[in-house]
Amino acid sequence: MNPSTPSPRRHRHPCRPAAARGFTLVELMVGLVIAMLLMIATSSVYLAQRRSYDTQGDVADIQASARAIGQLLQREARQAGYSDFTYYGNDFGTAKPLDATNDDGVNTSDSVTFRYFGSSKAGGDPTPGAVPASAPVADGSAVNCLGENVNGNFETVETFSVVNDAAGTPWLQCTVNGAPTPLFQGVEFFQVLLGEDTDNDDTINRYVPPGIANMGNVRALRISMVLRGAARSNPKPASFTLNHFGKGYAAADSAPAGDAGSVAVLPDDGRLRKHISFYIAVRNRLN
Repeated sequence: MNPSTPSPRRHRHPCRPAAARGFTLVELMVGLVIAMLLMIATSSVYLAQRRSYDTQGDVADIQASARAIGQLLQREARQAGYSDFTYYGNDFGTAKPLDATNDDGVNTSDSVTFRYFGSSKAGGDPTPGAVPASAPVADGSAVNCLGENVNGNFETVETFSVVNDAAGTPWLQCTVNGAPTPLFQGVEFFQVLLGEDTDNDDTINRYVPPGIANMGNVRALRISMVLRGAARSNPKPASFTLNHFGKGYAAADSAPAGDAGSVAVLPDDGRLRKHISFYIAVRNRLN
């Protein structure tokens, strides 16, 4: 063919799109199953992480509250009965510097009451027995349960007890001179035993519940509490019987007569709980 001769014209066919192809029913079912498995796995991981987060938060909150409550009660109990008698009228009269009630609170909890006068800076004391003190300035060594300084001629009466708020959540409450203030959330049970020195030898002879002890002989306190977390997402254990003061006090986990609150049944509601127990020497009762 002569190069100068034009080549034959080629006929071009228009492009034909490939036929659209969908998923078969089997493929759709397999895809749905895989998606469901992925969702279940993701949800399980999320729920496990959330449960772990809630548990860790509850553990941290309970431990922090337990430490703070222990420190607060020890500080306040050691102030019970304190007074600087250089101030005119600093006298407890017939009132008890230390008192307690038995099984009359939320969840058959006890209560404990401390009375004390504060402490003031030097130079402000009036002549003994002369006239009432005029606005003495607190020196900061006496502090009530709300963290307020108490001066030398001011009598503080504070009571620790368990109460429920409007939602039914238990709190450890401190009532100062008649004004209640909830302090620690989740304190579910609060029990007190009073240590008596019955023969005046500065040694505790027995621990007994409020109502039995001679308050004039009390030299120490034994406190037992249960704190609970807020989350209900923890594995639910079987209902548990808690013996606050041990079998030496409540044999066979059966509360002794007159102290029903010393043995408690903890519900299986999915909450974390911690039992704490400690002793406090009542400093101003010791010789």
